Amino acid sequence: MRLSLMPKKSIFFTLFSQHAQNALEAAQALEKLVSDFTLLEDKVRDIHAIEHYGDNLTHQIIHEVNGTFVTPLDREDIVGLASKLDDVTDVCWDVAEMISLYKVTSIRPAAIRQARTLVQAAGEVVESLRNLEKLEGLEPHWIKIHTLENEGDAIFREAVADLFAHSTDPVEIIKWKDIYGLIEVAIDRCEDVANIIEMIVVKHK
Repeated sequence: MRLSLMPKKSIFFTLFSQHAQNALEAAQALEKLVSDFTLLEDKVRDIHAIEHYGDNLTHQIIHEVNGTFVTPLDREDIVGLASKLDDVTDVCWDVAEMISLYKVTSIRPAAIRQARTLVQAAGEVVESLRNLEKLEGLEPHWIKIHTLENEGDAIFREAVADLFAHSTDPVEIIKWKDIYGLIEVAIDRCEDVANIIEMIVVKHK
């Protein structure tokens, strides 16, 4: 591979924005799946397609890093952002696949609340990556993501407590504890993105 000696700023920020938008679309598709529990297999396939596109974006970013001598951000931050953004779409796919594999027949309200929180967090990620090149106006977005992650934690704890308090079927308890936990992981990955952005701002301001 030939290294480019000229700084390639715009390609990285363009790819980050595309990756963030793709993560938001994965979150929105998951919310649609749990909110309108019909045509499950079609919706699972849609999320898988989004996840596959996210993998391609990650590979493209890594390719650009390996082919660029001067990068606009530290290489570990570029790779970290790509990885965590990819994780959001991966986990959305994992949740959808788990719901299908576990033969879930109805969705619990807490999962819908979690998915809506995830969509909000992913939306803030989109706004953050849109403004990353300028390194301006980012703090309100990472603060909001931290707030949403805390809300997601609270929903997860309430959901699990309710599950053990009111469910008697051990299989259902296992299924839903896993599903709740995975949606919470997706929200956590949004916070990971926010943490990397915050570190980038500290380094470059």
